[in-house]
Amino acid sequence: TFFQHREACNSAYLETADIVASYMDKVNEKIGTDYKPFNYYGVPDAEEILVAMGSVCDAAEEVIDYLRAKGKKVGIVEVHLYRPFSQKYLLQVIPSTVKKIAVLDRTKEPGGVGEPLFLDIVSALRGTPFEGCFIAGGRYGLGSKDTQPGDVLAAYENLWSDAPKKEF
Repeated sequence: TFFQHREACNSAYLETADIVASYMDKVNEKIGTDYKPFNYYGVPDAEEILVAMGSVCDAAEEVIDYLRAKGKKVGIVEVHLYRPFSQKYLLQVIPSTVKKIAVLDRTKEPGGVGEPLFLDIVSALRGTPFEGCFIAGGRYGLGSKDTQPGDVLAAYENLWSDAPKKEF
């Protein structure tokens, strides 16, 4: 019986992302923001992107502006709604030109094959046009270490290398 009740909750979780998105739109209208479950920042034809959530996104935006001025085609998908995770809203913001992705997690999952956001991104992109993209996973900011612009730049440099690390 417990398991049947747990499964019965699935429809509520599937509807939640749309409900949250509609309320985000209402708040955006009132205060002039543009928050969505996932926001994209960068050039519209980016080839390398980061996916992250939290404070690292502000540092990444500064690095993207710097790299953009140098002609680099980069961007970031900023996660604002992590659970329930929405493949639909994720796919709405990833530029179709993306070839390489670095997912930044702020946690370590000992014994796991990857960190939580990385695993969700890999799973969400399976069976989509992005399935063939190279996807790397990295950790940042553990132990309250500040993430500097050079750290964000290093994530892009990894993607630009001929033999990028899958984990960093």
